[in-house]
Amino acid sequence: MMFFKTKINHDFLRNFMNNSVLMNWSMLNKTILILVLGGLDHLLWLGWYGFSYFSNDWNEFINVEYFPFNISIMLILTGTFFLLTSICYFFRQRKWVQLYFPYIALYFFAITYVYSGYNIGIISPATIAGYISIVTVGLMLFERKLVYSILIPVTCIIIFSSLKTTFGHFPYAPIYSQSLNLSVLYHNQFWVFSQMFFYIPIFIVTLLLYEILITQWRNREQQIRNISHIDPLTGIYNRRKIGKFLRAMHAESTDFAVILLDLDHFKTVNDQYGHDMGDRVLQKVAMILSKNVHENDLVGRFGGEEFIIVLKEKSLEEAINFAEICRSQIENQTFYDGNRSKIYCTASFGVSISDQRKSIEFILKQSDRALYLAKKNGRNQVRHCFELLNRS
Repeated sequence: MMFFKTKINHDFLRNFMNNSVLMNWSMLNKTILILVLGGLDHLLWLGWYGFSYFSNDWNEFINVEYFPFNISIMLILTGTFFLLTSICYFFRQRKWVQLYFPYIALYFFAITYVYSGYNIGIISPATIAGYISIVTVGLMLFERKLVYSILIPVTCIIIFSSLKTTFGHFPYAPIYSQSLNLSVLYHNQFWVFSQMFFYIPIFIVTLLLYEILITQWRNREQQIRNISHIDPLTGIYNRRKIGKFLRAMHAESTDFAVILLDLDHFKTVNDQYGHDMGDRVLQKVAMILSKNVHENDLVGRFGGEEFIIVLKEKSLEEAINFAEICRSQIENQTFYDGNRSKIYCTASFGVSISDQRKSIEFILKQSDRALYLAKKNGRNQVRHCFELLNRS
């Protein structure tokens, strides 16, 4: 049972990471995510305030006079986070919510961050590190126009507050007691632990979002590369991928066989039964070929009604036998048009084998010439390159 649960969790995580879940979210859904994270973070802050205030060991480091005002503000901010989350979720179909609430919610998030950062020290490690983490996540999740419209004024406010604090116009870290602020902060365990408590949740969430987004970006790039190698109609490899595969094997001096096949009288199928029927024939032939190849082999559409099969480390005899199996299966395959009329199709095959002294173009040309020989001699048959020598 434990193994089954672990497998389910593993499959869930793998599917979540492989599918572009977060990247494809709408701006409103991403906004809801940020609001939920902001609300949860403020709940942690409230927990810290309560623990510090009521703890006999840490109470002396808290500005007791400032505490009631600040805790009231934090309660209001926390409630507002979840109120905005509810509005975004329950009214997400409304146009005005989709247009304006991402701006409203993210501006609110930025204001609460500046306020919280000012309370614990506008130039404290937790504030600066949190600022960098949140900005980079924002740039990955949202449009740059939206992020910069918030980033620029927030940065100006932080710089202004830092200067005012430096010149003594604003109190520094008013949540802490004066005795703590006048001490060597890095020697105070309460201050160090507090900074860690404030930043570690941001760090963990940032790291998690980075991992999800980077993994999904890589998966999307891989999917794009895969799509560029796939024939959209048949779902098998296209000429570009086959070319890369052949060049790689030729560079590694790996032996291989090349089989070219062309569907006989395919134009007649298109003319008599329509292109939809022709597409179905191509798809079925691709399926037959794919079922017969092994893991190290490759099958692709070479253009029109022409297919190519590359058999790795196969002799000429093995390649001919393979081609004969495919030829027989295609010949015995029955197709039906819209009137349930039976349609049959055959294919001609040309086989050649690799030669390190010859180029890939020459090997392909040999397969093509063998295919032409099969067409010339009545179609629906397999011919190989050495027959060309015998006829020369």
